Amino acid sequence: MPTDFERSAMKLMAKPGDFSVWEYYLENTKQFGEYTVFSHYGTPHARSQFIRDIEALAAFYKEELGLQAQDVVTVFMPTCVEGIINFYALNKIGVIVNFVHPLLSSDKVKAIMDFTGSKGLVMMDMFVPAHTALLESAGVPLVVVNPKEYVYPDCTLCATDDNAKAALNAAGVRWYGLPEAVKAYKDKRVDSIPHGKQYVCVYMNGGGTTGESKTIILSNFAINSQVYMLGAPNIPTAQVGVDTEICCMPFFHAFGLCAGGLSAINMGHKVVFLAKFDAEAFVKLMKENHVLEFNGVPNMYKKLVATPSFDCPELGNVEKMFVGGDYVSADLCDKMYTLLRKHGSKAEFCAGYGLTECAAACTVNPVWANKFGTIGKPLPGLRIEIWDDDHKKVPAGTVGEIVITGDSMMNGYLTPDRLPNVGLYFDDEGTPWVLTGDLGKMDDESYITFAGRKKRVIIISGYNVFPVDIEKIAEALPEVKECCAVQGFAGDKPIIRLFIAPVSENIDKAKVEAAICEETERKLNRFSVPRDFRYVDALPRTKLEKVDFMRISQFSPDQKI
Repeated sequence: MPTDFERSAMKLMAKPGDFSVWEYYLENTKQFGEYTVFSHYGTPHARSQFIRDIEALAAFYKEELGLQAQDVVTVFMPTCVEGIINFYALNKIGVIVNFVHPLLSSDKVKAIMDFTGSKGLVMMDMFVPAHTALLESAGVPLVVVNPKEYVYPDCTLCATDDNAKAALNAAGVRWYGLPEAVKAYKDKRVDSIPHGKQYVCVYMNGGGTTGESKTIILSNFAINSQVYMLGAPNIPTAQVGVDTEICCMPFFHAFGLCAGGLSAINMGHKVVFLAKFDAEAFVKLMKENHVLEFNGVPNMYKKLVATPSFDCPELGNVEKMFVGGDYVSADLCDKMYTLLRKHGSKAEFCAGYGLTECAAACTVNPVWANKFGTIGKPLPGLRIEIWDDDHKKVPAGTVGEIVITGDSMMNGYLTPDRLPNVGLYFDDEGTPWVLTGDLGKMDDESYITFAGRKKRVIIISGYNVFPVDIEKIAEALPEVKECCAVQGFAGDKPIIRLFIAPVSENIDKAKVEAAICEETERKLNRFSVPRDFRYVDALPRTKLEKVDFMRISQFSPDQKI
C-alpha cells in the first residue's frame, strides 16, 4: 500500500482510467494553467502552443493522410521534441506508434514496418539520404523533420535539408515537412478516439525476456499507469515550467519515453531534449536551466562524473536522480554523492529496475527511503514476486526469478497472426505474469537485490555462478574501472572469464588478479573464481549503452572470441 508521502505525490496525477495518453496529459496539466512545457534551441514553448501544434498535426494525419484508429505509423527518430509532438498527435486519433532505433539499417526498419503493418513513416531529414532504398520500397507517406525548423513564434524556417530534398525527389516519395503540415492545419480540430484499457498505444521493438528480438504491445492504460506510478517515489514539482529535466534517454525504449519524457511533462517539469548524450552538452544545458531531476543509465553518469565541468554550483539545484538499466557500482555512487554534497544538494542517487514488457520502471528506491545496493521496491500498481523454476514463490532472501504482474504490463508480444497474450504466463488463478528472465531476491521490507540475468547464470559443476557478484568484487578495486564476468572454456571445461577495463595501462595485473581471486573465493565460492583474465580499453556496449555480455561470452568450447 502507498505511504502517506506516496499518496501526496500521486495526487498530482489523475488515475489512469480510460484516458488516451494524450487525454491523460491534458487532464494532468490543466491544473498548471499556462507554463513552459519544453525549451527548444533556447526558445520556450508554452502549453497552449504545444496543444495547438499537436491538435493541428492530428488533423493533418487524419484528414491529409487518412489514418484511422489502430493504424500504425513508424517513428524513426532520436530523442527530440518533434518525436513527442508526433507521438501525441498520432495517439489522439488512435494510431499506434511504432518506435524504432534511428541507427537501424534500412533492411531492418523495412522488416519491422512490414511486420507491424505501418502506413506511415516519420524521419529526421539527416537520415533520408542513407535510406532512399527504404523510402522507395516502403510505399507509405513520409513526414520529414528538421529540428532547427521547429522554432517559435512563426515556424517560418521550413526548408528541409537540400541533400534530403534531392534524395526525396529522386526517389519519388510522397513527403511532407513537419512545420508545413502544422501550419496548414493550425485551425483544424478532429475528435479524439475513445480508449479502452487494452487499446494499443505503442509498439516497442525490444530484446524480449528470452534474448530474442520482440515487438512489445503496450496499451494506453499501461503507459498512463507507468506515468502515474512514477509519481509515487517522486516529489512534487515546486516551480511548474521552471524546474527542468534534461531528457536524453531514447523514445524507442520505454524508459526514455515513459520515465523520461512523459513522466516529466505530466508532472509540470520543463523538458529540454538532448538527441544524443554528450556530457559537455548536458552540463551546458544544466547551467542554462534550473535542473531538478536526472534520469539515465550508469554509463551516462560515469561520463558526467569524469567531466570536470560537471563539478559546478548548478548541481545544488538537483533534488532527485534515478538510475537504471545496468549495475550501479559503489564507486559511482560515492563520486556522485561527493559532487552533490559539495554543492549543497541533498539529492539521493536512486537505483531502479524495469523492462519494456512493463512499460519501463518496475522498482525504484524512493527518494526518502533509498537503500543502497538494491533496485528498490515495487511501484504501486505492480505486484512483484520471486519464483523458483516451478513457478512457486520463494522465501525472503532467496534468489529466484523476478516475476511481475500489474497495471503497466504489456498486452503481449506481436505475432504474425496477432494472437493475444503471447509471452505472458498465466498462473492457476488466471493472473497474467511477465517472467522477466532476471534473478533477484526480496527482503522483508520488499526491497529487491538484483542478482543478474537468468540466462547469464553460469553453471560450473552443477553450481550456479552469478556474474554480477564477481563484478562487484572486482570493481571495488581502485585499479578496475569496470569489468564483465562471462562464461569461457579451458579446453572442454567451463570457467569464469573476466574482462577488465583498467583505470590505466600501468596497473600491476598480477596483483589485481590475485586480489580478485582471493576475495571471490572468500566471499563467494571456488566456482566463482575467474580462471582467465582479459584486458580491454572499454567493454563493448549495446545501442542502449548496456554492457554487451553476449558479445564476449563463449557458449561452447569450439567458439572463438
